[in-house]
Amino acid sequence: MRQVLRLLQVQTDSLAEPEDTDAEGEYAASKHLSGYLVDEPVARQSAFSVRACRYVMVVTGLSEEPEAGRAGSVHPRSSGELLRPLRLLPVGRVLPIALPKGGAPPSVSVPSLRAVRSGQAYRISSPPARGLVRPVLAEALETVFERFAQQHGFTSESPLEIHLARGFKAGSWGHGEGRAADIASVGGKSLLDWKKEWDEAMARTQELTDADPRAEAVAAEQKRNLGFGLYKALQEHGGWRVNPEGWRRYRGVAQLFGPWTATEGPWKAMEFKDPTPYQRQRLADQQWVFQAHKDHIHVAK
Repeated sequence: MRQVLRLLQVQTDSLAEPEDTDAEGEYAASKHLSGYLVDEPVARQSAFSVRACRYVMVVTGLSEEPEAGRAGSVHPRSSGELLRPLRLLPVGRVLPIALPKGGAPPSVSVPSLRAVRSGQAYRISSPPARGLVRPVLAEALETVFERFAQQHGFTSESPLEIHLARGFKAGSWGHGEGRAADIASVGGKSLLDWKKEWDEAMARTQELTDADPRAEAVAAEQKRNLGFGLYKALQEHGGWRVNPEGWRRYRGVAQLFGPWTATEGPWKAMEFKDPTPYQRQRLADQQWVFQAHKDHIHVAK
């Protein structure tokens, strides 16, 4: 006899946050889960039936050695016949889940998300699923996109194309909460290409000996380069997320990162003559941020 149980995923915000992640800034082995609860009561079984339940516990936090013992096998018998063994694997630690008075399972809070929408003078060319974020971030991005597109002469007949690489993504800092979005391209060109063209233009201006022609060349590239212009428009809008706690690499700084962050801010490249251990760590964090966002704009609210 087979019994199928429907499981309820339970999320908790009370677990400690690890200090490090993989190269993409996401947990390699955690989905912010504390475990699973049976959502429906188990039906009464016959005395001659065999019932086997399989469960998985996923815990925030990593350890070098599993706390459970070695994997084992269970060989249930029914009517004298040996059934297929069920192998049990130690996959994590079991954590207690406190229930409110009355014994009802805790409610699971899921933030509302919506896609960043196209406007009058700009069009979101990426699939809607890539732009799912919290409404407050979606509204801020739409405001900046519309104003920026109109200022650069785009219209409903000829809209500015903007491509988002990522919005909500489970298990990722900021993105897992729906509070962050990544902008991959604008005007049909990637942010990496816009940055390359910017660097080439700035190198040409250094060859000019007179200050006035140099300033004019810089101003012309600032107006022409849509990648740089969009980054500055986001910076001028302001109000982006600053989390004094959270993930160490983003801690305490406004979450607007992109190819121009080192020179334009809001987290400009830092310099210390004789850095302390803490300052060395922050320098390393900042260099990681610059390297990880050299081909896209990350913004959070």
